[in-house]
Amino acid sequence: MPTCLFGLMPVVCVIQRQVVNNGGVEFSMETGTEVLKRTPNALDAIMRNLPEVWAVSNDGPGTWSPLQVVAHMVHLEDVDWLDRTRFILEENELESFRPIDREAGFARFDGWTMNELLDRFAGARDANLVDLGTLVARGDLERRGRHPDFGSVTLSQLLATWVVHDLNHLDQIVKTMAKQYRGAVGPWREYLPIIDAE
Repeated sequence: MPTCLFGLMPVVCVIQRQVVNNGGVEFSMETGTEVLKRTPNALDAIMRNLPEVWAVSNDGPGTWSPLQVVAHMVHLEDVDWLDRTRFILEENELESFRPIDREAGFARFDGWTMNELLDRFAGARDANLVDLGTLVARGDLERRGRHPDFGSVTLSQLLATWVVHDLNHLDQIVKTMAKQYRGAVGPWREYLPIIDAE
């Protein structure tokens, strides 16, 4: 283990080895919930108390503003992840999950401010993680349910999707915000691939 010197005081430095795993990482409750716990704070750090233009701007027709993304996330927090988890645990593999309207949160939370949505999301996520911890045991992760489009899926796949769904929408919000300055950055756009990312 290397020793780093700062001034006259030796400090032990720990160098973590990076692991490249092209096959991905298997879902576990421990690692997955660590991301799920952090999403409300990440959204809060990015969006709370910003001027409204950042919340309501989108990237053109057929795209969502950060406000719409968060409304969607709140809606799914209320009607998707835990509902489908319970459905799988009740051993309803022959019956499909109820389809989800991904844009239902737009109308449901019409008129809400970003701060109100962030508060609602944080409260719903906290409650869902408490419920998740009491509902799911390690042995439940391979239990199956039926998705209306994909057919048979495992609880592990559903919960991993919940994690990646969060990451996907954090990415979407940041990209949408960056694209608002596509003209303002001038020639530096060449070095800012986020502006042209899909």
